[in-house]
Amino acid sequence: MSYINHMVPKVKAKGKGRPWAFASECAGIKRLGLLFMLVCLLLPLVTVADGKEQLPQKVVYLTFDDGPKKTTPELLAILDELDVPATFFLLGYQARAFPEYTRMIYERGDTIACHTMDHSSGGIKDEPSQLQLVFRRFMKEMHDVLGDETFTTDLFRFPGGSTSYPFPTKKMVTDLGWSWFDWNAMTRDTYDDMNEKAVFASVRNTTKGRDVVILLAHDGKKNTRLALPDIVQYYRDGGYTFRRLSTSMEERRILARCPAHMRLPDLGPEGEQLLLESLEARGWSR
Repeated sequence: MSYINHMVPKVKAKGKGRPWAFASECAGIKRLGLLFMLVCLLLPLVTVADGKEQLPQKVVYLTFDDGPKKTTPELLAILDELDVPATFFLLGYQARAFPEYTRMIYERGDTIACHTMDHSSGGIKDEPSQLQLVFRRFMKEMHDVLGDETFTTDLFRFPGGSTSYPFPTKKMVTDLGWSWFDWNAMTRDTYDDMNEKAVFASVRNTTKGRDVVILLAHDGKKNTRLALPDIVQYYRDGGYTFRRLSTSMEERRILARCPAHMRLPDLGPEGEQLLLESLEARGWSR
């Protein structure tokens, strides 16, 4: 018995001598059952309900650290072929070393975020106020490299992740109007014993059970580039929508359901209330 047949209630014939009527009724009910299943399958893709925009239930943010690198064009070509967006946490000095590749990321429309100038952490751990200098230098570097004084970003990732940083340093980031992001799924592509299959397995294993995923990967890693087609297909098969990180209200609504460690600048009482109302209207909790 097929799944559709199993879901269709049995219908008794209304009388003898009318086999065509019984067959017609069964066919109609089966069509309704098939339509019902199709609607259920498409529900996650519905974007408008009651006049309000509905955000995707399952979202993945591909993030790449430590770039740009000499192989960044290869990575961008793969992302183009797969038609997926990404967020790049760049190092200021790397952007200076590879200005053309930095511009390629920017012109592609991907999000550029700060990962410090040189991946050092000691200064900002010991003296949180040093973050102000880090952000100022990073922004100047981006303006010089991109040739665009209007460029801005408020996204930051701590070198090595936020876990080892003291509270005053984390608080300083948001006090300066920036946000910081860790991750809740990873490629583990910095480990020496990782190959293409191991990278994909790590992504799959760390993603299980998560509806909103911030995936940590690194620019310049060959095995990650090789695994990307399988990674993207895995998320697509799982019903995920690919997005770029930002601190917009729309992204905040999605990120409110993400268990990764992060902190976004306060919206103020009115903004927080608006976000809470939006979440409650969609039946989501923070």
